[in-house]
Amino acid sequence: MDERVWRLPGPRSFVRDIVAEHRRGRHVATVLPRALASDTIFTDSLSVALLEEFAGQSVTARRIYDAGPGASVLETFCRALIFDDQPATVPDLLIHPEVRDMVAVVVAQDLCAPARDELSPFLRRVELETHTAGPTRRLSVVAIVTQSQLPVFPGGASSDIALTSIWWWARIARWDVAAHIADLAGQPRLSGVLEDVRAESIVELARWDLDLAERLAAAWSGELGALPSLLRECGSVAANGKPGRADAVARARKGVTAASAGLRPPDPDLELWDRRMMDGWHDRQSVTMCSLIAVDRFDPPVMADTLVEIGVLDKVVQMVIGSGNPDLRYASRRLREARNSLAHLRPLSLAEQESLVAACAFLL
Repeated sequence: MDERVWRLPGPRSFVRDIVAEHRRGRHVATVLPRALASDTIFTDSLSVALLEEFAGQSVTARRIYDAGPGASVLETFCRALIFDDQPATVPDLLIHPEVRDMVAVVVAQDLCAPARDELSPFLRRVELETHTAGPTRRLSVVAIVTQSQLPVFPGGASSDIALTSIWWWARIARWDVAAHIADLAGQPRLSGVLEDVRAESIVELARWDLDLAERLAAAWSGELGALPSLLRECGSVAANGKPGRADAVARARKGVTAASAGLRPPDPDLELWDRRMMDGWHDRQSVTMCSLIAVDRFDPPVMADTLVEIGVLDKVVQMVIGSGNPDLRYASRRLREARNSLAHLRPLSLAEQESLVAACAFLL
């Protein structure tokens, strides 16, 4: 993923939520999966998006870069923000005249190891000292971290009065994926409704995984039989040589379709989320399709040479079978209408989904 991702509605809401918390007078810990936090292209583009959003709100924001070996995290902030008379303590940093009403954006991965290790207690101290400094006329901190780098407050919470944590979870939606692949150049194109079906199929396969969506848009011609090998190839790239991938997905597979409540990954799935093998997708937990193919859980409902397009099937039902079987006629019509809606990227409402399931229940 690159800077284009922040033009999509879901990811853009992530940036705006962070800025909104600053307006409420709070510091923010932005929590990314390890696999994204280690991607400098992604963290750089997120930092730029944040700086631009703050600028749009007439807020001065500055990015913090590493100050070199031996520099503490406090020294790193002071050297990046203050020209002279650098403070020696966190309270003095927060209220220093040169940084009042300023936002400091720091990416944990940018820091050298000692400063990175100090970031969590530093954020905890910043939160504590803010109680005295007050919500205005002081420095605000936005830190881009992993869940292991979050400060821990009483009771094991990752947020407190003056600092909140915002997680990269369930930020990608169907329309984000569709818009993302629509802008890609050089991908194979089919004619007419077949291209709509291919695009919708990519959305269904990739779900929240924009990297996979890009690969499918560039390499998949729409042939169903080519998908398993293509997904395995994409999965081998995403796995990056880490062992235990298939075993981890197999252990988690039972809970994949459970309802996903809250604004962060469930605790049992943090490791899978950290490795970009699971994320939230329309109020459900969803394992990436590359992980399912790794454990042989990807099973297309029909073979490529037996696939019948629903529009053709509906005509057959209406002309041959439908007159004697009204339930089958109604079910095929509802399936065709649902296909048409999804092909034009209009999500089905809850009522429409319930009506579709009720119409097709007798087929199961």
